[in-house]
Amino acid sequence: MNPRAAVFCHNGLGDGVITLVLSQNLHLNGWKVHTYQNTIGSMQNWFPHLPVTSYPKIEDLPNILSSYDWFFVAHNDTDPFVLKLIAEGKRRFPDRLKVIYLYPSPNIVNEPYYSDCQIDPTLPIPENLQRFCQNILHLSKVTSTNGFIPPEGLVYRKHKQRVVIHPTSAREGRNWPKLKFLKLAAFLKGQGYESIFVPGAQHLSEWQIEYPTRVFENLDELARFIYESGFLIGNDSGLAHLASALGIPTLSISRRKAWARFWRPGFATGVVVTPSSWIPNIRGFRLRDRQWKKFVTVGMVQRGFERLLQVVEPASY
Repeated sequence: MNPRAAVFCHNGLGDGVITLVLSQNLHLNGWKVHTYQNTIGSMQNWFPHLPVTSYPKIEDLPNILSSYDWFFVAHNDTDPFVLKLIAEGKRRFPDRLKVIYLYPSPNIVNEPYYSDCQIDPTLPIPENLQRFCQNILHLSKVTSTNGFIPPEGLVYRKHKQRVVIHPTSAREGRNWPKLKFLKLAAFLKGQGYESIFVPGAQHLSEWQIEYPTRVFENLDELARFIYESGFLIGNDSGLAHLASALGIPTLSISRRKAWARFWRPGFATGVVVTPSSWIPNIRGFRLRDRQWKKFVTVGMVQRGFERLLQVVEPASY
């Protein structure tokens, strides 16, 4: 009988998109896999072979523990269900519950279950998950893709001159300044591109601007729009991972190179713009981290987009 596996992801969009790489690898090797995540379920038609369900309640834990042979948990030290699942699973069947630490820091070696996955913070997460499946689970078929299948009727990059700009994120500290995004859109317009801003419904009132702004009813509609667009530019956020998983070239703006190296959108061609390493970032002072928005200029992002074009459309550049 094929093994039954449960994969528990963080609930961010990017976390769900990336962790499906693990689910896809298990599926390719004949496992019956069920993914638990609260965000990406509205995109189920993009991965019909990988069932996704919202997180269960804590009182459902006994039933969950008896329903699967293996458990894979992206560690979240604040979610009560995850904490109880790890504690109970490691007590009852420690070898069949694997904890995955998605931290871009060597300090992960201090975590109690680091040996479960042995994350390499110098590699992007999809590649880490592929290595986990190959080197620890010893699966015969491995991939760094997440199993997305575009719904019928869509045309990949149908609007190549359309640039989707995602100027917000779950954390204000990750957001490049609004004025700089508007200057970037003006640059893109001068280069013949159409910029469409997608700030999200909760931020719409802050983005009453002269450029077109779109809000989508659900994640499926947004994914369809991105899939038929030429590029996505935005902050370090889940939408960049979604675009990359859809095969769309991305340009991401991030405050730290180490974080960007580990968390960069890694499914398709992409460029990440970060502050220069020459800017001091001494512990206790952290000038680069605290002032990164100042140090990432519009010109740097423009040049990043030009580098992206050189790779994506070299013949026309």
